[in-house]
Amino acid sequence: METTIQIKVSELNHNFIDAVKKLFDKDREIKITISSGDNFVVSETRDEYLQRLLAAIKRVENNDVVVLSEEELTAFVNNKK
Repeated sequence: METTIQIKVSELNHNFIDAVKKLFDKDREIKITISSGDNFVVSETRDEYLQRLLAAIKRVENNDVVVLSEEELTAFVNNKK
């Protein structure tokens, strides 16, 4: 399984690490690659980003979520290639 997460340094906290841990088996070895976001292209304004974020939060609060096991996520990603 491979995923890319774009996050600000100020948003890194124990909750982020706990969420990553939940994606994988307890003692599974994973590889984390970190790079600077200077080359990321911002395709939305701050207000657009906040609206998208608030909409996502509301969906989670309404239990409008999709839960996948690691195997299901891997199969989904492999089918998109």
